[in-house]
Amino acid sequence: MMRNESDVVPGEDDDSSSRPLLASDEEPCARENEVFSQERSPGTPCDSPSWMVGLRHRAKLCRERLLSQKFAVTSQFVVSAKMWNRTIPTRNCDVLTTFPAQTDDDTLMWVLARLRARVPELNVHVRHHSNTGVYGFYLTASYEHLLRGAEELAIRKPIKSEYGGGNKEFVHEDQEYFVGVDDSSTFLTSEERQSIVRHFLFNLRAHQGDQLDRIRFLEGQAIVPVLMSRCVIDQVLPLHCPEDLAHLREHWVQAFFHSQPLDRVCDYFGVKIALYFAYLGHYTKALLCPAFLGLLFWLLEGTHQYTDDVCFVLFAFFNVAWATLYLENWKRKGAEYAYKWGTLDKEDELLVEPRALFHGRIVRSTVTGRFEPLYPSWKRNLFRYFVSLPVILMCLSVVFIILWWILELQNWVNIKVHSGATPFFCKFLPKILLAICISLLDDVYKKIAIWLNNKENHRLDVTYENNLIIKLVLFQFVNSFLSLFYIAFYLQDMQQLKDQLAALLITRQVIGNIREAVLPYVMEKIKLFKIGYKVVEAMSPETLERQIRELEENDKRSQSSSREEEEEKEGRDDGWRGGQSRSSPDSDEILTRKVCNEEIEEVKTGLTLGQAEVEACMKKYEDTFEDYLEMLIQFGYVTLFSSAFPMAAMCALLNNIIEIRSDAFKLCMTFQRPFGQRVENIGIWQHGLELMSIIAVMVNSALIGISDLADRLFPGWGTVERIVFIVFLEHFVLAVKFLVAYAIPDIPHKVAEEKARLEFLRREALKQVTTSRPSNVSSLNLMSSPGDVPVAGDQTTPDSKKIEVMGKIEENRPAERLETLSLILTSEKRAILTSEKRASDAVHQRDLHLPISPH
Repeated sequence: MMRNESDVVPGEDDDSSSRPLLASDEEPCARENEVFSQERSPGTPCDSPSWMVGLRHRAKLCRERLLSQKFAVTSQFVVSAKMWNRTIPTRNCDVLTTFPAQTDDDTLMWVLARLRARVPELNVHVRHHSNTGVYGFYLTASYEHLLRGAEELAIRKPIKSEYGGGNKEFVHEDQEYFVGVDDSSTFLTSEERQSIVRHFLFNLRAHQGDQLDRIRFLEGQAIVPVLMSRCVIDQVLPLHCPEDLAHLREHWVQAFFHSQPLDRVCDYFGVKIALYFAYLGHYTKALLCPAFLGLLFWLLEGTHQYTDDVCFVLFAFFNVAWATLYLENWKRKGAEYAYKWGTLDKEDELLVEPRALFHGRIVRSTVTGRFEPLYPSWKRNLFRYFVSLPVILMCLSVVFIILWWILELQNWVNIKVHSGATPFFCKFLPKILLAICISLLDDVYKKIAIWLNNKENHRLDVTYENNLIIKLVLFQFVNSFLSLFYIAFYLQDMQQLKDQLAALLITRQVIGNIREAVLPYVMEKIKLFKIGYKVVEAMSPETLERQIRELEENDKRSQSSSREEEEEKEGRDDGWRGGQSRSSPDSDEILTRKVCNEEIEEVKTGLTLGQAEVEACMKKYEDTFEDYLEMLIQFGYVTLFSSAFPMAAMCALLNNIIEIRSDAFKLCMTFQRPFGQRVENIGIWQHGLELMSIIAVMVNSALIGISDLADRLFPGWGTVERIVFIVFLEHFVLAVKFLVAYAIPDIPHKVAEEKARLEFLRREALKQVTTSRPSNVSSLNLMSSPGDVPVAGDQTTPDSKKIEVMGKIEENRPAERLETLSLILTSEKRAILTSEKRASDAVHQRDLHLPISPH
């Protein structure tokens, strides 16, 4: 039954006065009135039996009609709930590009024609989702093209042990030397496949005269980023792999008391996200020591004044020492992960595309020869110092006034509580209000900081992100720690400092977990439920009942044949990995229509939603920024003021145990899958943590200097003596801290030893090839790729297509030596070519073959 807006729904009053009479209601009511008029004669009194029979009959018909309406509405809700719980996997698709629902066919055909003509590596299917009205380009590539893309992205893959072992950048011509290259289902992970497809997509370049409506492109300009900035393309997202995602949900999200499968996380989400979870797990384990030591000091607190003084000083020094050793240990651990995942000593990109929103005067690049925007640095600095800085200072002033007002309110409430005028629990209300205000001010300032950062017009994504981090960390530091500094050094009330730190730490953690994991999950399910209800609402009662029966039968069949489907899935589609398949034809209906000789598929999935359609409705994952920022502020709470509240580390430990799984939950259940990124370390966040540890030395030294312990140890000291003591103590601790940090190497010995061992094996392989070279030698021509540049000292012209290499390999030379020689040539050519690129700013020269040195 189709439900109109005025139909009765569960929980609403069914009185006829509360809604207009529908056409569907008029016919039953007319029949009831006819029966009633037949049973009652004109002279029959109101209390006659026939009148009562007619009244009961009418009431019965109304109850039946009301129950049928409620049953229909309930069925719609039930089917809608099942609809977003049942999604059809999307096959033969690595990356999905979506367009707004109102996009016309001319725009779709313009983009599609250029994709197929200029990026032949991509396989593109155009589909229209009937449930959401969104157009999508389903993108994938063949295995051969993916291998060539792996070489372009310099993806590091393991080499066979007989050729030296270790990880090297993949080379398509020498693919037989890499482990597992014959297995197309496992050699490239789904994250690597999607990165390669995205690389192909973003390499779509404009030709001279290209124009889409009012958007004019420059020759050589990347088309897709411009269309995304102009909202012609809605989003570009990688699809989840159902099999890998199910494994992560079982062994990562739900495995609460097990170690994290970081290698699987790296293969699925990329190195950057895997490094965040490695850091979070390492930080959580490191919190065990200060957490249990703080618990011990908290239990001993109040037993004796001398015990309290000793615990206070010991815990303050312990926080400083622990922070130093922890950060140095994480540097070494992070280097191990980076080496294991092939990003240690990763070469910087010689050619990086500007941000899509970067604008400026259009000039021809001296590096690439393409037209690119140029924005002078003096304009950026002018805006930074005369706009960004005053706005930031004004925001910090507003925060200071609000926090000062709340702290004064706290003092007034404390006085009322001590006098007995207000209940005891009222003293906690200003603390909770402060925590809520801090969270709200964070959101407001974040929008201001993003606006300022956009106006500064940074060219690269890395510089844009670093400048945004600096702005937000500065505000977060003031917003999160101003009240604690005010209480500790102005009021000098240690008990109030303890209460304030506990309230801030616990409240922010609870609000953060709800806002990060629970709220997005609920909002996403509500959004999908609305889509499902919209589809179900348009069905007739007969169709709805039939669909309910089909859902029940499908559930029974899926439970009985789940194992058979798993086996069939593994051997299907040439072993293609997840997020790369399309729905089976028996579970959805695909209609096609032709526009300009191109087919657009209309996907009708019935009472199920396609995986691509569901993931396109999910919220985008905004990188690891918020997660790192949360951990940085928590690290400050633990190291700066936990000597006043020893249980701070224990609260942080309990929160992080939940945080690991909640962050994994939002990645696997709530947000879209992000593109993987290869990074060497956690970046600027490492510097932020080290700066926080230096501030911790100053704060803990000052807390010791103003504490009651200093009065008892040094009675009669004035303000000057206290300041001198604090400065001396702070400088001494800082000197020890820097000496310890300098003495501990950043890269572990075993990592350096492993790198040296692999280098030795490769040199030995080179010696075997050179010593086994025959005496009768002549020249050998090795073809180079188009666009190669000559090496320094080489007399060959740039137009030459070959390089003369002295030495001739006899026809009867063993195949193993030929393979080893080719591999060594590839390794040597990359090392020398990289240095030549740095000197000459040449680009796209990865296939250059260099002569073998006699040494």
